[in-house]
Amino acid sequence: MPRTVVTLGLLLSAFAAGVFAAGCGGGDDGGQFANQATGDFPVEVIEADLKPVQTVARTYDMTIAVRNSGDETIPGINVTVDLPGMDSTLAFAYADQQKGLAMNQRPVWVLAEGYPKLADTKGRGGATTTDKRTFDFGELKPGDTANMVWRLVAVRPGNYRLGYSVSAGLGPDTRAVDANDRVPRGILPVRITDLARLTKVNDKGEIVPLTPEEQARVVQQQQAPVVTLP
Repeated sequence: MPRTVVTLGLLLSAFAAGVFAAGCGGGDDGGQFANQATGDFPVEVIEADLKPVQTVARTYDMTIAVRNSGDETIPGINVTVDLPGMDSTLAFAYADQQKGLAMNQRPVWVLAEGYPKLADTKGRGGATTTDKRTFDFGELKPGDTANMVWRLVAVRPGNYRLGYSVSAGLGPDTRAVDANDRVPRGILPVRITDLARLTKVNDKGEIVPLTPEEQARVVQQQQAPVVTLP
């Protein structure tokens, strides 16, 4: 069996197990945020990046860096991730509209074990919360930056808009705001293809990917009919 098929099978099995756990866990927070600082906390999004063109079964890092641009410590910097308009109840997933499904959330990306985490964290991360779309990275002191990393494996071809929004805490009255007094958020457009990226050896002896134009020519040549000489 091809290694890619085996890998995707294992990843999808892990995703299904995570969905089951999400359905069994969670619940009322029981007022656990009663003592958390409330109000608006200034946050600057320094970077939000995810490779815009991807290939199924390849691994990619999504990175989001935010800075506490205020004068107070942020109680808990966190990021919510979803696919807007696709009925996501899990990060990196969409809702299959087929009727009769016991579990209709399907992965577009599978999150690698031990992620997300801060870039300078050694070992496992996680940062999970009771909301399976939200990841909490703890306190952030004034002037400090949180460099957050999600390691993802693309598993479903298509064109997607991956959305993210930043908050300053998990409580309902704790809000992150940008310079325009709005919640920091953004969209990362991504196209996932099931066509493997071809490579070549350049003049320096380095293995580099073909440009889109070169790859298109190779594909066209492969699809051209074979001419048999008499």
